[in-house]
Amino acid sequence: MKNNFQIILISIFGFFIILGIAAFSLYKAKNTTGATTPITVWGTIDANNFESFVNKVKIDLGKEVLVKYTQKNLATLDAELIEAIASGAGPDAVLLPQNLLYRYYDKAYMIPFKNLPERLFKDTFVQEGELFLTGSGVMGLPFFIDPLVMYWNRDILSNAGIAAPPSKWSEFPILAEKISKTDNSANVLQSAAPLGGYKNINNAKGLVSALIMQAGSSIVKVEAEGLTSALGGKNEFDPNSNEIPAISAMRFYTDYSNPKKSVYSWNNALPTSKQMFLSGDLAIYFGKASEATDIAEKNPNLNFDVAPLPQIVDTKNKITYGDIQGFVILKSSPNIVQAFTSISTLIGVDTVPLFLNFNNFAPARRDLVAQGATDSYKSVFYNSALISRAWLDPNSYATDMIFQNMVDDIVTGREKLEGAVQKASEELSNLL
Repeated sequence: MKNNFQIILISIFGFFIILGIAAFSLYKAKNTTGATTPITVWGTIDANNFESFVNKVKIDLGKEVLVKYTQKNLATLDAELIEAIASGAGPDAVLLPQNLLYRYYDKAYMIPFKNLPERLFKDTFVQEGELFLTGSGVMGLPFFIDPLVMYWNRDILSNAGIAAPPSKWSEFPILAEKISKTDNSANVLQSAAPLGGYKNINNAKGLVSALIMQAGSSIVKVEAEGLTSALGGKNEFDPNSNEIPAISAMRFYTDYSNPKKSVYSWNNALPTSKQMFLSGDLAIYFGKASEATDIAEKNPNLNFDVAPLPQIVDTKNKITYGDIQGFVILKSSPNIVQAFTSISTLIGVDTVPLFLNFNNFAPARRDLVAQGATDSYKSVFYNSALISRAWLDPNSYATDMIFQNMVDDIVTGREKLEGAVQKASEELSNLL
């Protein structure tokens, strides 16, 4: 079985080994039980889109894909999946987001590196895909990335005499001074960017994560003994730096909610950042690539464009935050080989583009990113996929509260900058 399993895995990446294919055919002939029964896959992406994708694979490419997909709510996926596995009614595979990877290490079927070499994996998928690599093998196969990008109001920037959207964070103080407008009571009437808050800033966790990672912290480190917090640690890009990356990032971020600062642009009394952008009162919106269609549909008159997330000046490590999802085979599945047969088709170089036609995600495959996209928005999304990063999250809800409290503690003055970061790092360590 190992030889045949290896053949399936290699075929995922387009390699053709005649002897292996013959052996696999022989294996299938001897193991026909359930060969025509679809594998079950759970995920959070739209069921209609997924089914349309599978149908396109069958019609356009003539490939039979035996998959029964069930859409789940992201908020309840974890609880439902744990319960289903415990009762023996779990799916064969799940399209798992990276914030649940750590939770399912002991429930996933780990592909040994002798079957799928680490070198082949890294050559096939973008760097963020390495979240699926473990010390004992490959946990899953990356499918798509939803990177954090910058949407900008072309009218607001033009009226302020700004010809191009900012590409560096160092440009934001001038941007704020030119664009942000307040009244005598410090009420924000028009904002340059949603920086400094949390509860009313869409994608705040991803934005704060991106700023901290750009500054030089991986947030969570993978050590031999397990995961450890790097939130309060030193700069991983520059060992000679004495600045704690999270402190540097939070100093920049929280300044924009301080009414005494010239860059003051945000407070908790404002609508959500997405609502303000849609209403035309916000110049910059930090959103996911997948939000492009929704923004255009909700306000067809909004004159906006998209650009990469800004970076630190002279950085050698461009980074944005990205939500990545990949197919994870559960070790409780009775159809492991059949599951890989179907998934190998779904993540193929000729099939993934059919899926991307239904949304604004970016591919997790390097070869597809290299091909680029003719659509002006998608070209930004694809390039952003290459620099997308994330971290292994032990508990998405709990870490969201840790980040929110860190920002709120600084903004309200409950904690000094250094104390708030240290507190957050300790709370993250306790979770890990």
